[in-house]
Amino acid sequence: MPGGFTQHRGAVSDYLIESPAVINFSGGRSSGFMLWNILQAYDGKLPEDIKVIFCNTGLEHHQTYEFIHRIEMNWCAVVWLEYTLTPEGKASYAEVSYETASRRGEPFTKLIGKNTHGRGKKFLPNPVARICTVNMKITTVQKYMGDTVDWMSCIGLRSDEQRRVSRLRSRINPPLMPMADAGHSNQDVRAFWNGHPLDLQLPLDSNIFGNCVGCFLKGYGKLEAIAREEPWQLDWWIRQEQESGATFVKNRPDYKTIKQDAHKQRAFDFGDTIDCFCTD
Repeated sequence: MPGGFTQHRGAVSDYLIESPAVINFSGGRSSGFMLWNILQAYDGKLPEDIKVIFCNTGLEHHQTYEFIHRIEMNWCAVVWLEYTLTPEGKASYAEVSYETASRRGEPFTKLIGKNTHGRGKKFLPNPVARICTVNMKITTVQKYMGDTVDWMSCIGLRSDEQRRVSRLRSRINPPLMPMADAGHSNQDVRAFWNGHPLDLQLPLDSNIFGNCVGCFLKGYGKLEAIAREEPWQLDWWIRQEQESGATFVKNRPDYKTIKQDAHKQRAFDFGDTIDCFCTD
């Protein structure tokens, strides 16, 4: 097994997901681990009606794009999707690739530009109204799947994320969560990728750079750590707040202040961030 990972008893059957289905690949280690196990359950080749999809916001770390590209070159095909607008201004999707994917936040910028209120003022997503997750992830995948009937969504929540797992399982149409069903935790994920030639190579070997690098769901300390290591990662977020006259998170300093204060030594932790495809 790669990286010293040990397969749990019964895990193979947990990863033999029903089709048609979408495997939501965020470009992180957990969803990559999930994908590998599903591939093993299918003897290395997925059925045509199981799609591996990465939804790009244009704000992921460049190492995330490199990781996804290594996966598609060595494991299986990955569908790259982006939120976009039709000439009439209606929400749609574009199928892109590693070479053509946006890398300057273009899909997110289009979404914010479309959502205005009062005198054309831009509406920024926030922890309560997460229009980014809904539009750039969930709805984009739904539009891509089109008329496909009764397809299942598969997400990479682990067994050590029981609060989120339980919340999703309480819904009418819960997604597939094979990692949770198989009893696989973050320890298993780390063991699998340890020494793996395709491993994700984020700065500081830290998941704080995962998903949208400057995501407003990340804590203040984590954003400061990002600004210390790669300060330009906050520039898009600063520009959106300045142009809208609003902030992504109330009762917290704006992104410009976070970047300016990044040189100050503050306490921060490197714990998990919230997955941007958490469907909360």
